[in-house]
Amino acid sequence: MKMTSVASACGTIVALVALVCSGTTALCREPAMASKNSMVNDAASAGTSLSQVESAVIAKTNAARARSGLPPLAADGQLMSGARTHARWMAQNRNLSHGSGVAENIGMGQTSASEAVTGWMQSSGHRANILDGGHTRIGVAMAHSANGTAYWCQQFR
Repeated sequence: MKMTSVASACGTIVALVALVCSGTTALCREPAMASKNSMVNDAASAGTSLSQVESAVIAKTNAARARSGLPPLAADGQLMSGARTHARWMAQNRNLSHGSGVAENIGMGQTSASEAVTGWMQSSGHRANILDGGHTRIGVAMAHSANGTAYWCQQFR
C-alpha cells in the first residue's frame, strides 16, 4: 500500500471517529466534547490552523477534562504561537525546560499525542494544569530535534 493511501485511510478513520464521538453514543463512551471543527474554527479566528498532532493533543486533553466533568479548552492563537515557539526552541537546543509567564506542560521523547497526554496525566503537576477548572484556552505544539526526538509543549490560560 502506498504511503499516501495509508495517510488517506488514517484521515478517514480519524474523521469517522470524530463523527461518532461528536456526542455520547454507545460507540463512544466519553461525554460529548468540543468538536474538532470548533477547535479549528477558534484557532482559525485567531489566525492559526492546527496540525493533526496538535488537534489530537487538544482532543485527548479535552477528553481527560471531560472525564473529570470539566468543559473543553479552546485553541488560542497566542497560546498556539507561544507553544510552537517554545517547542521549536527546546528541539533546536535539545533542552527540556519551562518557559515563563504561563501555565505550561512540556515533554520530550513521547512518540504520539496519546503518549504525551497520558504521560502528563500520570504526573501530578501536569495533571493539575490539564484539570484546572480556571483554564479555558490552550496552545499546543510538537517539534523534532535534529536527531528526531520529539519535544512537546502545552500552554494554558
